[in-house]
Amino acid sequence: MPIVLSIAQTSGSTWVAGPEGLFQVDGTELNVVAQPQQELACCAVTEERVLVGGAPHGIAFSLDDGADWQASWMDGVSGPVLCIAPDPQVAASGVMLAGSAEGGILRTQNRGQHWSVSNFGIQDFTALCITWAPVAPEGAWPAWEVVFAGTESGIYRSPNGGRGWQRAEGPADAVQAVAVSPAFHSDGIVMAGTEEEGLWRSDDGGRTFARVSDAPARIDAIVAAGEQWYLSDDNSLWKSADGQRWEEVADGSAALVLATTPESELLSGGEDGLHRIQV
Repeated sequence: MPIVLSIAQTSGSTWVAGPEGLFQVDGTELNVVAQPQQELACCAVTEERVLVGGAPHGIAFSLDDGADWQASWMDGVSGPVLCIAPDPQVAASGVMLAGSAEGGILRTQNRGQHWSVSNFGIQDFTALCITWAPVAPEGAWPAWEVVFAGTESGIYRSPNGGRGWQRAEGPADAVQAVAVSPAFHSDGIVMAGTEEEGLWRSDDGGRTFARVSDAPARIDAIVAAGEQWYLSDDNSLWKSADGQRWEEVADGSAALVLATTPESELLSGGEDGLHRIQV
């Protein structure tokens, strides 16, 4: 089975990517799709296009499910792209963010055709992960577009869709994964998983983080799934009802990336391919 580093979904399809290539998911089958990156790190998908991030092209996109590809314009950034995160309202806004190695964060307003550097407030220019908060409730003012970026030295928060960033008080380690509560706009909970300093939790909308004592020391992936939180270290899968007390999942294998589906499944991608877990 191929190594899975990235999972992307729309209402009608699921895609995964890793060093062995890009795959479209059909049930339990992974169907390989030819793509232009020599070093593939991530994928993203909207209703009308598939995007791949890596090297040497930074980001490339396809409008026909991978039959043909076009390289994006990258605003002078030449390093590999490590993650791509569409705005939850990308169908209307056209906005996506991408994290690169040494080039910082890039932003597009036309669904990935042109990317511009968006590093105002950023001091660490290797972005390992980017996670959007849920859309603000209708009528909320101000209607913040909150997004988080994990870097090699900590976590950054943007209240305005990635136009400007502020370093959050918390870990000084590489932040490899960030998960936001589905009820973020009422409970303010954000979880950040680090390479060596364990799990960190914020209850104030991601402005400050405190370390969670009852969690593994290394966090490779984390996600909110229904009323549970799931995370993975380098050995196994863990779950928690409150994000504070964690227990290993029986027969759960270690994951490099976690995602949820509308059918209440947990998608777990790692060194042994893609797995589906009912939650």
